Amino acid sequence: MSVLKSSTTLKTAVAAGAIVLGLAMSTGSLTASSLSGVPSDPPAIDAARAARTAVTSTELHEDSSPNVFARAARTRDAIGFPVGPRRSGRHVHDGLKQLDYDEVAEVDASGQPLALTQFDNAGLLVAAIRFDAAAPAVARISGDGAATSALSALTACGVSVGGQARTDANDLAGGWDVHWPRSQAGFAVRGDEARVHVWPDGRIASVARVEHTLAAAPARQLTESDVHLAVTRQMDTWFGGSDAGYVVDNMDVEWVGPNAAFDSTKVGAAPQPYRLAWVANIRPTGSAAGAVRLITLYVDAGDGTVIGGDVVE
Repeated sequence: MSVLKSSTTLKTAVAAGAIVLGLAMSTGSLTASSLSGVPSDPPAIDAARAARTAVTSTELHEDSSPNVFARAARTRDAIGFPVGPRRSGRHVHDGLKQLDYDEVAEVDASGQPLALTQFDNAGLLVAAIRFDAAAPAVARISGDGAATSALSALTACGVSVGGQARTDANDLAGGWDVHWPRSQAGFAVRGDEARVHVWPDGRIASVARVEHTLAAAPARQLTESDVHLAVTRQMDTWFGGSDAGYVVDNMDVEWVGPNAAFDSTKVGAAPQPYRLAWVANIRPTGSAAGAVRLITLYVDAGDGTVIGGDVVE
């Protein structure tokens, strides 16, 4: 941990536009927006961006997409999901997340979904969920038992996981949530995991897999001291006075998704592959702490550039 002096309060810096990076308030955090004074895009650009980020779907039929429906049926049966009198399917394109997936729903006689499965373009499971209610459990499954059931479900779905699972009691929904965080080359992939919710009676309620594309790791990785200098330079650029300080709480290496938190020109851009980066958490102190609680910087582990992060009020 290191304590460094800055020059002006962060509140003053924001008010004066010293951080000319498009920061705006949104649900308790600051993210890229129009606060920087950058003019809004012309209507044609806004329309193109809206079209690029829209969610669209096309209907799928069992006779024309037999592999999709067969895959859904195998997954449904493997994890014990309910079977409906009919099924419906669709192919979804999520422009905002740059995702394409096939979705098959088990539907009851009244047209209500009983269960849902989703698969990516490679045929790997993205998510599965059942919508019926859990029956009261006479004998409740233990955390270890839930982890065993969850691993069996993932294996049956063709999802491979490694490492130690984390099992948490779900007091709201009941049962257990079992997580397998993803790592690559020994470093955590921020937000990526396989997750299974197990009902108290041991049945599988849902399965989800979050996995982003990763860029190549840099041939040479910056040292912590290198990154500390880069973080200091960036913070001193933003804080220009003498009456506030900041603490670099911690820094570690993770795979992270570049974002527009500190570059308004990237707002609305297509998601990029995750990159290996140093993640630095900086806590403003003194008068600066009245405006912002935490600043997180993503510093590329290869070239030292800031590729994103977050600011929390």
